Amino acid sequence: MHLNHHHAEVAESMNAPSISILGVGRSDYAPQPGIAIPELVYRAVNAALTDAGMTMRDVDARVTASVDLWDGLTASNVMITEVVGAVMQPESRIAGDGLLAACHGAMSIMSGAYHTVLIVAHCKSTMGDRWGITNWTFDPIYQQPLGLNDYYAAALQVSALRSPTSLSPCPPADGAAAIILSSNPAPITIRGMGWALDEHYLGDRDLTDSPALRNAARRAYDLAGIIDPKHDLTLAELSDHFAYQRALWASILGLNGFPHLNPSGGLTRGVPPFVAGLNSLIEIFLRLREKTGTGLAHGCWGPAGQGQVVMVVKQ
Repeated sequence: MHLNHHHAEVAESMNAPSISILGVGRSDYAPQPGIAIPELVYRAVNAALTDAGMTMRDVDARVTASVDLWDGLTASNVMITEVVGAVMQPESRIAGDGLLAACHGAMSIMSGAYHTVLIVAHCKSTMGDRWGITNWTFDPIYQQPLGLNDYYAAALQVSALRSPTSLSPCPPADGAAAIILSSNPAPITIRGMGWALDEHYLGDRDLTDSPALRNAARRAYDLAGIIDPKHDLTLAELSDHFAYQRALWASILGLNGFPHLNPSGGLTRGVPPFVAGLNSLIEIFLRLREKTGTGLAHGCWGPAGQGQVVMVVKQ
């Protein structure tokens, strides 16, 4: 895969300035009925600042990832304003996976708007009926009355794939994750990223494929100079919200038979939705700290992985 003229220009812009990861942090991931969302977020943010050897005064802006339906709020970032240091400070929110928020933060640094950005994702998925909640993300005229939700969308995808792998959704969990991105030099840097959305209506999609993931991966690979993913990557962390998804995402990413896929164990151990992709990046970061290499972090959200995001980082 070779860079075309447009991608070469974007790749050049990716290198100036270089986007470094300075520190990471996360709360425990488990059902935590007695712990409020601000407390979970505080634990992740405090851990990331400590890891980076920084204080909140060193942060120029924040990007948070959360979804109103899951928090039961009209604006789910309002309750964490103080703990992410956003009082009278720049802050934006992504209503999707936390890895997409990391892309947003990286782009704001590339634009020259900020030098150091805190990225935070949270979800307390045990507070409500997760399948009932995801029913509300479907079209209210035709699809919601049918009872469609993320579980049934995954079941339709398994059927289309004729996959021998069971549906097996990852267990529900509560938690938060945080990373700090900066234009300041550090050993581990972002080399490429891409994101895309598939069609909203399941009937308009080929559920045996994911054009969104193909497009996101192509952009990230082009920017990072990845030609042969199996050869050029050292490890990859994929967001397998359902058991069958690991093989599907790996196939689309060109990682069939890749020996270093999800060394963390993936999401089967219980990682909250919308935190999952940012947690994938944290897993990659922690392993690259120990051994030089190139890692791929992946996040997805929505029915049958409607939204897809990919990031390549290197030490």
